[in-house]
Amino acid sequence: MSGSLRRKLALRFAATMAAGLLLATGAFYWAASRALQESVPPDVLRRDLLLVLASIVVAGTAATLMGAWHFTSSAVRPVTEITAQATGIEAGTLDQRILAHADTEEYEGLVAVLNRMLERLERGFASQGRLTADVSHELRTPLTALRGEIEVALRAPRSQREYERVLRSGLEEIERLTELSEDLLLVTRAEAHLVSAQRVATDVERLVGERLDRLRQRFAERDLSVAGTLRVPQPTVLVDPELMVRLVDHLLENALQFTPVGGTIQVRLEPIPAGGGLRFAVENSGPRIAAADLPYLFEPFYRADPARTRTDGGGTGLGLALVASIARLHGGVARASSAAGQSTRFEVDIPALPAN
Repeated sequence: MSGSLRRKLALRFAATMAAGLLLATGAFYWAASRALQESVPPDVLRRDLLLVLASIVVAGTAATLMGAWHFTSSAVRPVTEITAQATGIEAGTLDQRILAHADTEEYEGLVAVLNRMLERLERGFASQGRLTADVSHELRTPLTALRGEIEVALRAPRSQREYERVLRSGLEEIERLTELSEDLLLVTRAEAHLVSAQRVATDVERLVGERLDRLRQRFAERDLSVAGTLRVPQPTVLVDPELMVRLVDHLLENALQFTPVGGTIQVRLEPIPAGGGLRFAVENSGPRIAAADLPYLFEPFYRADPARTRTDGGGTGLGLALVASIARLHGGVARASSAAGQSTRFEVDIPALPAN
């Protein structure tokens, strides 16, 4: 059963002082009793008194030292254990936890805090490892395609048209790599708080409408029914227009990629029901996303249910992670929901400030 360290130290110190006081009281009582005896010569009495005082000083000091040594040793013992165990935990052993024999509330709280920190570090290192592996995989595909095209073109003389085709194909792969690196850079810089949203007065209704118009032909090619409801009390708000364009584009591209042919997409721009700001939502009739996958959809390169395969070959795997990062840069949040027989919905709440 644990108790307060402060209370335990106070009780032990009080016990040590009580023992010293009892010893001093006993010695004083003996000296006083000798002094009351009329037959004791004055010289003997003075000698006994000096002896008693010296004994009190020596015994009291010894008792205090032993008591202080005892309760300070017991007080720092858990610190020594915690230090020894924490020293042995490195990057490759973050799954270990501190198991110090702490019997006080203060030390138990310290151990709990350190273990929670180790859990966060373990998750961070694991996430970093997955991100590195995913980036390597995403880079390998365009680089392999680019190298293959160039190697084939160099095996034998080609016509100008064939060289142009190879260059165009290589340019497409380079653009894909550029998009991947830019998205990854923004996500990592946003997570590290190295970038901020540059808010200016922006007509968000017009912005969303223009991004929809840009994709009208691709929607038509897949026979997708697109309905837009863009209604906000004050369309001009303070947001970062460049970041908002990327947010809207990624959500629309995500809907385009995962909505089957002949499906429906609904785009909504509306005020947040409770509080100020705006909500941008995109719903699609694609396959349901499992509830277990929903919390991880906004992680970089996360792949959900294999049934939700892309119906359009584009994308870098960072779209939803970028959406979440842009939302956080604006002080907002991104969410996803999906239910069997219903649409899958992605929405972003941004506490946008009205432009004066």
